[in-house]
Amino acid sequence: MSEALDLFWDNAESIDPNTMAVVTAAGFRPRPILLANVAEVGVSDKNQPLIICVSSRSARTETQLKAIRARLGVSAYIVLRVAENDVQTAVIAIKCGIDEVVTEGRAAALQWQSVAKSARIRLLKRDSFVFVDLNSQRLLALVERVGASEVNLLLQGPTGVGKEVLARLAHDFSPRRNGPFIPVNCAALPETLAESLLFGHAKGSFTGASQKTDGVFSQADGGTLFLDEIGELPLSLQAKLLRVIQEKEVVPVGASEARKVDVRIVSATNRDLRTAVRDRSFREDLYFRVSTFNVAVPGLSVRKDDILPLANFFVLKHGHESEPAQISPNAAARLLSHTWPGNVRELENVIQRALVLITTNMIDESHLLFDEPLVPVEAAPEPILSDAGSAPVTASNSTNDGLKDSLDANEFRIIADTLSQYRTRQEAAAALGISERTLRYKIAKMRERGVQMPNRRAALG
Repeated sequence: MSEALDLFWDNAESIDPNTMAVVTAAGFRPRPILLANVAEVGVSDKNQPLIICVSSRSARTETQLKAIRARLGVSAYIVLRVAENDVQTAVIAIKCGIDEVVTEGRAAALQWQSVAKSARIRLLKRDSFVFVDLNSQRLLALVERVGASEVNLLLQGPTGVGKEVLARLAHDFSPRRNGPFIPVNCAALPETLAESLLFGHAKGSFTGASQKTDGVFSQADGGTLFLDEIGELPLSLQAKLLRVIQEKEVVPVGASEARKVDVRIVSATNRDLRTAVRDRSFREDLYFRVSTFNVAVPGLSVRKDDILPLANFFVLKHGHESEPAQISPNAAARLLSHTWPGNVRELENVIQRALVLITTNMIDESHLLFDEPLVPVEAAPEPILSDAGSAPVTASNSTNDGLKDSLDANEFRIIADTLSQYRTRQEAAAALGISERTLRYKIAKMRERGVQMPNRRAALG
């Protein structure tokens, strides 16, 4: 959030020293650009977020502004610069989907600061990952190292932990980062069209095949193909997939000649593929082809330090850009005490519900709505990954005392973290939203439980 942002500046209007100072002070690095040559300077990739300031000298009419919006794509954050009293153009621009309008007058400094804040939140929504917990940092370091190689990668972990996020990172860390990243949900492939979708088909190869079509392997040529839920592929298709990976060539349905493809395979599954191999529902030879490097992705229950950063990220992602909501200490404690059987996806759902329910910009415990467990805990304890990220362990049934202890532990953790950030107890109590008397009581309770208090010089002064 504090790094300077590149701002591509339409040089139909040169940037004067005063404007340069204002824009720079707002946190931008202006880069002059001729709009007609956007593609030539390498900023026209519609999958990459970029910030462009367009002069009203280049686009003023509704037709021109709509053309700019369509040409730059939805990922671009477009700022239109107009004369101080040109209200008509400003109104037309907003109607045409331009993100911000700034004037050339005295209010420019405040306007550019507002633009910077909104642009940072927009970019944060589109290009952010959370790896705060030590387990997550180790996982990220491993994915970075494996991603930089050319080996096939298999990500194994429960549903909703963010395997596609890691697959995209592996691609971004790789020498293929400038090539395509093509995700495919193997579980959603229609059985009758799966082969065609994967490998393509020739014209006339079956009823309705009116033209030659490339499959996802050809689309991913020079890049990465992400096969999500690979364990759901039928055995007949597994054999054909194995041949493509071995020979590095595809034969489209109905074609007589093979086509060479240069594709790196990253796969993901929530199943234990070794068990599937023993059950003969997954080919052993294919397993060894796709799992050159096998990475276990732990659930959110063993990545506790990711919970609040992720929650705050989802608040920014789904909330209002102008005034992001905040999470109260009580809500934070409740988020930390939940077991998250649905992992990151469940956390995102909970935050989205809370944003619907709040009437102010504060998310409280009463706004957090959790899904009922799909399977009673007594009947089927949920398996979670151990800290080592390998052997599964089983969560024991929680008694009322155990739940209370868990809630107390998380409350103590929040209090200790808050105390370490403020010089006095009065400031810490205000940040926690409780009285100093209540804070003193809770500190005494923490000491009775043997909780180590933060360093006095840093916390209490």
